[in-house]
Amino acid sequence: MILNNTTHLDYTKYINHVAVAYALVFPLSRAGISFFTALLLLLWLLEGGFKRKFSLMARNSVVLSISAFLAFNLISLLWTNHLGESFDYIRRYWYLSIIIVFFTSIQKDFIPKILSFFILGMFISEVISYGVFFEWWEFKHATTANISPFMHHIEYSVYLALAALIIMGRIFSHRMIKTKLIYIAFFITMSGNLFLTEGRTGQLALVLGLLTLALVNFKNKFKAFFISSVISLTLLSAAYVFSDTFQHRVADASSSLINVINNQDYCSSWGARVGAYITAKDIVVTHPIIGVGITDNMDIFRGLLDTKYQYMGCIRELAHMHNQYLQVLTQLGFLGLFIFISIFYNLGNIKIKNREFRNIKYVYLAILFVGFIAEVLFHRAFSLALYSVMVGLILAQNRVENEV
Repeated sequence: MILNNTTHLDYTKYINHVAVAYALVFPLSRAGISFFTALLLLLWLLEGGFKRKFSLMARNSVVLSISAFLAFNLISLLWTNHLGESFDYIRRYWYLSIIIVFFTSIQKDFIPKILSFFILGMFISEVISYGVFFEWWEFKHATTANISPFMHHIEYSVYLALAALIIMGRIFSHRMIKTKLIYIAFFITMSGNLFLTEGRTGQLALVLGLLTLALVNFKNKFKAFFISSVISLTLLSAAYVFSDTFQHRVADASSSLINVINNQDYCSSWGARVGAYITAKDIVVTHPIIGVGITDNMDIFRGLLDTKYQYMGCIRELAHMHNQYLQVLTQLGFLGLFIFISIFYNLGNIKIKNREFRNIKYVYLAILFVGFIAEVLFHRAFSLALYSVMVGLILAQNRVENEV
């Protein structure tokens, strides 16, 4: 009996220490994400205590919503024409297993450590990114025009936006002037890095996140709106003046939308997204309830381009709808979209007393709201890793706050 208890405690300790290492590595390495996800899941299985774990999961609305979404994805295999491809698509969701590991096994003292090591990982990424921008060194496929060192620029912009907002939350909450100044400097470099990237998604998410953060932290809502507006306008103005990349991306967005309206030119990133909206409407009208299947949506998408929308042929090679909501809606219909949205609705309703994690909950939901409009983030390895860690920490914090 003593041996069993000792073994249990050891595995719990290993899980917590490995989780800290994972928090440092996952912003920096796709291979690290896969390795640590597998290792943490193995340790979680060896830890045992499944009666307690399943009891916790069965009473948590977020876990139940995610489980329902995954189950409906598997059920949709019954009406797909591409069983193998669809199963491979669903298999990517295994990264979400980190949520239950963190929720059931992370100890109270390790929750802030994991968050701090995520910030440290982002700091390392930021240093590498600035080094590429200033041409101090070369790193993988990063360039002075696209300084994202490890992941797609949209994902990197989301990471930067969240990290910057976590830092801003600490600026609001810490009273010591020296600490505030350190965090202010970190926020400036982090947001500066964001506006040097090509990721407009994270830039917009940062603006919405700042408003959300201010509204959550200030009782005077006018003051909250004023402060967030001043910070956002200052950031946007500075970015437009000092960042050629930001200037070019703003000009490209304007030009692309004008070309869509005036010339029906869909051969740009914005044009492709508009084209996806148009074709998605046709798919949803004919398959509104349960969709057409996990990978079948893109088959029908290309069929519509070949027949009804030949003038949009240049977007035929899109791998997905470039919009998370449209992707789920065309794959799984309104039923699937309802289940998907319930995940985030239930996350928003999770009660958190800790100020920092309450801030993270709200600003991350704001970031996802924007991010899902621009990209299918819920199927990318780096984005799923970020989601799993943040949601896992929020649920773990909720658990420890309610433990007797």
